[in-house]
Amino acid sequence: MRDEPTVETIMQKDVAVLGPEDRLDLADDIMSLGRVRHLPVVENGTVVGVVSSRDLLRASLSQVLEFEPAHRRTFMRGIEVSEVMSKAPVTVPPDATQRHAAHLMLHRKIGCLPVVGAECTLVGLVTETDLLRAFVHADEKRRDTIETKPRAEENAMDRNDMKQRLHEELDELRRIRDELRVQANLGAANAKDAWERNESRFKDVEQKLEGLAHVAEDALEDVGEAVKLVFSEIREGYKRIRDSI
Repeated sequence: MRDEPTVETIMQKDVAVLGPEDRLDLADDIMSLGRVRHLPVVENGTVVGVVSSRDLLRASLSQVLEFEPAHRRTFMRGIEVSEVMSKAPVTVPPDATQRHAAHLMLHRKIGCLPVVGAECTLVGLVTETDLLRAFVHADEKRRDTIETKPRAEENAMDRNDMKQRLHEELDELRRIRDELRVQANLGAANAKDAWERNESRFKDVEQKLEGLAHVAEDALEDVGEAVKLVFSEIREGYKRIRDSI
């Protein structure tokens, strides 16, 4: 069974944090400048809470209190993070699966999960956006694999079919060649000359066909067409030799 992807592979490792005694105006500045919506609160190296811009800052201060921007700023400067943070936050270890993290967020109706190591020390943060991006990427990769595999198999079949047809045609020319070999050499001088010219072309096409296995895929069709053209010339040459004898 293949291991499921963990939150460690998608979590944010360089995470801005707050202390319980920091003021809300600092939290607002960090969220605005960093364009983040969640900030872990850390005390003595341990995660003790989470501050959410949506739930605690924007909604509570802007919509409920309806302060003017200047008044709102003054108010926020007087409130400590510990008064509004979500205490005892839900956390996960780095080896938690992404699926487990998604279930936790849905069940607990939260937008982020601090990722903690030993003694609840912060090692990262995974958000709903991180998970959504990971799931979309995995789905696209799976779809590309499903679509690419049949194309690759189809291309391989086409290559093998072309090689098979060329070898079959070469075998047919060999049969005609064997029938005419003795007659051409016992015949008139012009038949001998034509035979030697055809022999040169035959050896050339044999070498091309032997090298077909090493031809790049994008050049295979062109080489195959060239070989078919030489086949046609050789066949016509054998016809002229047969007519002359």
